[in-house]
Amino acid sequence: MTAMTKEELEKSSRWIPWSIVGFFVVLAILDGIFVYLATSTHPGVVTEHAYEEGLRYNETVAAAEKQDALGWQTELDLVAGSSLMLTLSDAESRFIDGASVRAEISRPTQAGMDFELNLEQSGAGTYEAAVSFPEPGQWEVRIFVEWQQKQYQQAKRVVVAK
Repeated sequence: MTAMTKEELEKSSRWIPWSIVGFFVVLAILDGIFVYLATSTHPGVVTEHAYEEGLRYNETVAAAEKQDALGWQTELDLVAGSSLMLTLSDAESRFIDGASVRAEISRPTQAGMDFELNLEQSGAGTYEAAVSFPEPGQWEVRIFVEWQQKQYQQAKRVVVAK
């Protein structure tokens, strides 16, 4: 076995400090990439004022119980991809006429395509509006009904074909 001279030992160990510096440079680059991805992608905010809505949680539960107590029956359909139709009846299966019906339509997979429609009464307990979706795919239709100071809402996902 041959012993290394001091000069050979120093020469072979020069890479050690550079490897430590290289490790931290690579770590800084990776951290920079992660910071960029975290700030440039979806922020994860589902509700703009989550704290305030959390404080009103009991009000939301009470409103849902009040809506359930109404016993209204609804049927929401997308007819031929071009007409939104709502059939509305009370707990005794009598049609509800003269209600104010509004639809908020949003795309769950893409922001900026939301729109609203007012549904007009077209028959006994039937409300209808022509609808033109900007893109095919999945859409969330949220219906808001107001009748004789009673409020009702329903949500349904629909799929629009090309």
